[in-house]
Amino acid sequence: MRLYRKILACIDGSEESFHAFEEAVKFSKEIGITVFALTVAPPYHGDISLIGIGLSLEELNKPYKDTLSRAKDIANKYGVLVKPLYEEGEPFEKIVDISEEISADLIVMGKKGMSALREVLMGSVTERVIGYSNIDVLIVPKDSTIKWNKVLVAVDVSPYGERICGRAIEIAKNFGSELNVISVVEVPSEVFAIKPEIFDTHLEKIKQYLKNLETKFLKENILTNTIIEEGEPYRKIMETAEKIKADLIIIGSHGRTGLKRLLMGSTCQRVTGLSKVPVLVVK
Repeated sequence: MRLYRKILACIDGSEESFHAFEEAVKFSKEIGITVFALTVAPPYHGDISLIGIGLSLEELNKPYKDTLSRAKDIANKYGVLVKPLYEEGEPFEKIVDISEEISADLIVMGKKGMSALREVLMGSVTERVIGYSNIDVLIVPKDSTIKWNKVLVAVDVSPYGERICGRAIEIAKNFGSELNVISVVEVPSEVFAIKPEIFDTHLEKIKQYLKNLETKFLKENILTNTIIEEGEPYRKIMETAEKIKADLIIIGSHGRTGLKRLLMGSTCQRVTGLSKVPVLVVK
């Protein structure tokens, strides 16, 4: 069974978004799936007369429409038919709405090369799309490539960990991926100081959890390397990804709703913000 059938690639005119789009096109060609190219012109609330003499909204939005022409050129280079979509409105809302309208099962977005602090904060559009989308979101940093050969799967002991592993199994079956599953033991120092046995209890819980996951993977004939680390989760995930030379990181956003979705989990937010390889956020 094919994992993804329709990709919604978002382009905002930046070189980073065009890079992510090109990677989505190459990926779609490899496995024969449909790609939609979406650009969204943000709403303008000002006085059009103050923008410039004779300047119309159509002229203001022209750069966004031009991005679709460039997207077509990129797609033509690879012999891939892409369906262009132009929308006006709040970008994150339109991205989420259109993904539902076309029944997409993967959203692909680029990530600008920002400073470490700004990368952690990320762009509000990307963060909101991850928060509100009901489908997987693939964040592609500049200069990275969409590959599925060596995958680092970040899980915690929760129902969301099961969901992430379910997606990892599908990916391994579809792409023959090597899976490395990491879980990080994190006990706040103030808690450890009062009740140090909590660390051992949590560690044993994670060991048993990963053991059960290994059994689950083996039933699917998928060999898995499990990793337990101690410390701040996002740091250990990033360090491990670099150490094993992962092509992709899979992580979850814990399916929050409403305003809580905008905050996201700090681990997911930091990993997506700082990673130099693509990050698949499983929903």
